Amino acid sequence: MAIDSFVIALFLILVSGRLLGELSARLGFPSVVGEVTAGIIIGPSLLNWVTPHSTLALIAELGVILLLFDIGCETSIKRLAHSGHKAMSVALLGIGIPLVTCGIASMYWLSIPPFTALFFGCALTATSIGISMRVLSLNNQTQSIAGHIILGAAVIDDIVGVILLSILFNFASSGELAIGSTLMLLAMIAVFIILSPPLVRTLIYLSRWLHLKASIPGYEIMVVMALICLFAWLAHGFGTPAILGGFAVGMGLSRQFTSPFNRYLKNPFAFTHKLEESAKPLVQLFSPIFFVYVGISLDLEQLDLSLMGILLLLGLTLIAVAAKFVAGVVASSNWQERCIVGSAMVPRGEVGLVFAEMGRQLGVIHAKEFAILVMVIALTTLIGPLMLKLTLRQQTQ
Repeated sequence: MAIDSFVIALFLILVSGRLLGELSARLGFPSVVGEVTAGIIIGPSLLNWVTPHSTLALIAELGVILLLFDIGCETSIKRLAHSGHKAMSVALLGIGIPLVTCGIASMYWLSIPPFTALFFGCALTATSIGISMRVLSLNNQTQSIAGHIILGAAVIDDIVGVILLSILFNFASSGELAIGSTLMLLAMIAVFIILSPPLVRTLIYLSRWLHLKASIPGYEIMVVMALICLFAWLAHGFGTPAILGGFAVGMGLSRQFTSPFNRYLKNPFAFTHKLEESAKPLVQLFSPIFFVYVGISLDLEQLDLSLMGILLLLGLTLIAVAAKFVAGVVASSNWQERCIVGSAMVPRGEVGLVFAEMGRQLGVIHAKEFAILVMVIALTTLIGPLMLKLTLRQQTQ
């Protein structure tokens, strides 16, 4: 891609993503919906101002690595433990039910191979907790019993989602899913997730000591990006997606991360807070690029807009919504809390789009399935917050 084409494409992605993201937020919807819509508008589906390109794909992939870093910063093992067996039950049901129902429905209704259907189902297991927590925050419900269950279930969702993605990535790359290699991959992921955060902490101690000798501004952001790039490379070397590296660095920086090595590597809060704060502008800049690029990659011409095609899309969306909502029934004996938890688990948002884009890049999900999957994710992202708002409104009445 020539430099003039690259800079104008980046200009269009940044500006359109911001404008439609802001508009979506002002209308009460998640900003991710506006960002994907921006990609559809400027992409081949409508205006054709920007087309998919490997250079833009690399920038988008950096965006998703930073997004997983941000999720890692918010991951709390302690909160997971405190939320107890209810959060575990909600999370496991919220993973298992959509995986089976959406996978089987897509295989038969879309006539796709079993592995593509498995990827389809996996993409609809992950919950976008950021969207739901924003709604809960606006209604002062983040510290409620339901809020704790939702947060605990989200932590499990994130970790299991990363593991599922790693296994599918490995299978798509190698073409085999032998029990031995799968167990080895799980062991590698476990070793990477357990050892990486303490190693990140060790490097943070070293970088904090070097910080005292630094005289050039911008030291903190350089350290964060260097760590993310290093651990993304290490994750790839372990045979897992590079995004796992961003997740590990985020957990290493997190104030909430707990490990057996903490007594020796206590979190230097003042410095790690500076590192985390310095990374926020990067996350806010590059993450929307990923979502806009998903919209650019989406070919609306692949959607069947006949009556049968629309009914099929709505049917898959209904299954995706119901499969997550049902997980909330084990959350509490109080039906209102059940509805709150179930509604909060519905939106897929950015996490589902990560799965979809990874499947597209690996050639597992083709253009038609990709278009349908992105539309289902977008619809759940719109329906989930609306259900949650309605449930919270009824609770206050």
